[in-house]
Amino acid sequence: MLNYLIYILFGIISGFCLGTTSFNPVGIILILLNALNIGDYKSNLGALMLLNIFPISIGSFYEFYNYGLVNWSLAFILCITVTIGSYLGSKIITNKKYALSNKSIQYFTGYISIIIGIIFLISAYYEKN
Repeated sequence: MLNYLIYILFGIISGFCLGTTSFNPVGIILILLNALNIGDYKSNLGALMLLNIFPISIGSFYEFYNYGLVNWSLAFILCITVTIGSYLGSKIITNKKYALSNKSIQYFTGYISIIIGIIFLISAYYEKN
């Protein structure tokens, strides 16, 4: 029962981050689940893939759409290419031939997160008001 309450709390927190920053909640939830040792890492990844399929940002999208703030060509191109990239990435993670460990996946995720964080910090520093 406590796990379900934690899941609800994680969902609300990460959903808020999605609505305010467009940061995918999957990363936030995965980090929190892993930090609290809730569930198996790869099983959590599988559950979070379903979250990505579900229209998690429909509320945020609706608000941006109302203000005419949607670049449709960018959206369609990214939908197609992210789908292809996601499929290829999951083939590597789930394939027994490559047998990536949880530790390797976490290192990869951590490095990507650091790089993205640094890029955002640099971008914010040079942003003109």
